[in-house]
Amino acid sequence: MDITRRMTLMAAVGAFAASTAMGLGSLPSKAQDLTKVTVRLAFSYNGHRSPYLLGVDKGFYKDEGLDVEVLEGRGVTSSMQLVASQEDTFAIIDPPSLMLGVAQGMPIRQVAQMYQTSPNALISWEEYNIDKPADLVGKKVATLQGDMTTTMLYALLAKNGVDSSSVQIIASDGGTRNQTFLAKRTEAITGFPNDSYLSLSNTTGGGLKYFTYASFGVDTMGDGIAAHQDTIKNSPEVVRGFVKASLKAYEYALGHPDEAIASLKKRSPNINVDVEIEKLKATAPLLHAEGDADGTVGMSVEERWKATQELMKEFGGLKTDVDDVTTYYTNEFVK
Repeated sequence: MDITRRMTLMAAVGAFAASTAMGLGSLPSKAQDLTKVTVRLAFSYNGHRSPYLLGVDKGFYKDEGLDVEVLEGRGVTSSMQLVASQEDTFAIIDPPSLMLGVAQGMPIRQVAQMYQTSPNALISWEEYNIDKPADLVGKKVATLQGDMTTTMLYALLAKNGVDSSSVQIIASDGGTRNQTFLAKRTEAITGFPNDSYLSLSNTTGGGLKYFTYASFGVDTMGDGIAAHQDTIKNSPEVVRGFVKASLKAYEYALGHPDEAIASLKKRSPNINVDVEIEKLKATAPLLHAEGDADGTVGMSVEERWKATQELMKEFGGLKTDVDDVTTYYTNEFVK
């Protein structure tokens, strides 16, 4: 082969190699194919919401084509506003809060109803013998500013014939609320049996008890996944994928709580692992309404939404209601 032909052949091979390399380099990576999604919690990372973190670490969301970032919040009202303004894709919102948001014009809708029973509860020191709403008369209650446990406390008092002015309700941020209660500057505190009750009991070494709002007629629902109406309309595949992966994450987390809390510990290294595992385990009963243990997790039940709207209208500050409660939710992504 003469030198001219050899140089021509080498140039051709080099050009082919270069074009191949350029072609490979231009191929989109798997990460580039993923749709960026955010989900906003109501407050900080914790055991009973650790499944969302687990879902990220296990690749459940990635399997659905989603790159999910789980963000801490500053109260459910703030979280709703971030979804309503489309700064976040999803938020973890309870139905009473969502109803109030919709009444204020927020274009949001529940796409999965995770907790069929609300964990709202009144926690107290045993020595004060607070066993029912009437026992709060003359007492001080530490509550959380912007949290539905506070809003529904007023509903609890009203439904049980207790004048709210006879109870000193002290609203503050989370840290102040807990310290106020632990210092016994209040006799009671609002919270969840599957969250703050377990943390506080671990701190105090016992001496606490609680009753749920549901035990005294304020039986609403808890955590659900909400999205903007435009997201539901224009990106149904994103919503469907997020719901599917979240349901899978909860199922896996409840079967493997150690793994779920390991995901939590990656983000919050100072947690008490044993306490957070107990929080996650205590969440399992909330996924089903009483008497409906075989119901599909994540599915909204029309009658429960109707009952919640009626309660919110009568006692929870809801000024406007809707004739069709499916305005608040859809089950199309759970089926």
